[in-house]
Amino acid sequence: MPYKKIMVIILSAALFTGCFGGEEVGERAFVQLVGLDKSEGLYTVALQIYRSESGSAEPDTSLANSTAVSGNGVTVQTALADAEANVGKKIFIGHVKALVIGGIDDPADELAMFLDGDVSPSCPVVYSDDPASVVGTLLSDDAFSAERFTAIMNAASSQGRTVCTTLAELSTNAGILDCAAALPIVKAGGETVRFEGLTFARKNGVAGNISPEDAAGAKLLMDEFEKGDEITVPVTIDDKPAAAVIKGAKTSLRAEFSDGILKICADIGLDIIVKENQSGSDEKQIKKAAMENIRDACVSAYSSAVWYNSCDIYGIKKLVRRDLPDYYEEYCRDPEKYLADSSLNVTVY
Repeated sequence: MPYKKIMVIILSAALFTGCFGGEEVGERAFVQLVGLDKSEGLYTVALQIYRSESGSAEPDTSLANSTAVSGNGVTVQTALADAEANVGKKIFIGHVKALVIGGIDDPADELAMFLDGDVSPSCPVVYSDDPASVVGTLLSDDAFSAERFTAIMNAASSQGRTVCTTLAELSTNAGILDCAAALPIVKAGGETVRFEGLTFARKNGVAGNISPEDAAGAKLLMDEFEKGDEITVPVTIDDKPAAAVIKGAKTSLRAEFSDGILKICADIGLDIIVKENQSGSDEKQIKKAAMENIRDACVSAYSSAVWYNSCDIYGIKKLVRRDLPDYYEEYCRDPEKYLADSSLNVTVY
């Protein structure tokens, strides 16, 4: 019998027996959202899972068959093992759509175990004051699935109200580079979740915030405007409301050093159109006002992260290494000092 036919028979037999990695599908708990928090030295995990009712390795997300389970432990792994014991099935995290973290001490280190190949490095990481509440919100009939959770986050990012940060980016920025990562802030209420600005994750925990109104400034400074994004910028011209929409953006950052002061220069080019102008105001004035608002949002987002919290979420360390190699070692000796004393020059055109 030809080799290819033998392989087809073997694969078909595996599928029809319902096996998945040596275990029956019915013995698996497919995790879609992971909530992780820590209090008084004890980790709590909250898992949103799909009960497999289709007999296949892929969970049937079209059905309202979600449930939540939690576990506790002195390490992340023991907390997951406790949750697994509570659900009574082997936990499978290969389908995780997002990690929701709370007050953990070292996000990059404590989430490192998820980067062992089971969870995709592109998995989003978000912050909540109550991760279990977020995970437990999306369970009832007509509520949102984990896919809907990520859809809401992506929409908020497209509108400039937050940014998306992956597990790999968190590990690199807050861990390997010893800088900081911007995390979306998510809150649960009723039968939905909402994203409200950003917070900062670094090696000593999560703290600080950028408001939803200024998150667009952070997004542009981070040069994370993507195709399909549309950021609405409300303006007022002669006490008359109007609105412009950013359809495209490109940011260029560079670092300069003068008289002991680190200077960050940002040039931001915008593709901007007038979207609402019921009062017939001059469109050039509307665009100019919108660019001024964006500049103010950039300054505010920079001040919240860099000046007030000494958090390098804009890749400043990499800029210094690229643009100012002679000052790199000096900067690394006391980066918080240079960040707190730095200046910012934003040009929007």
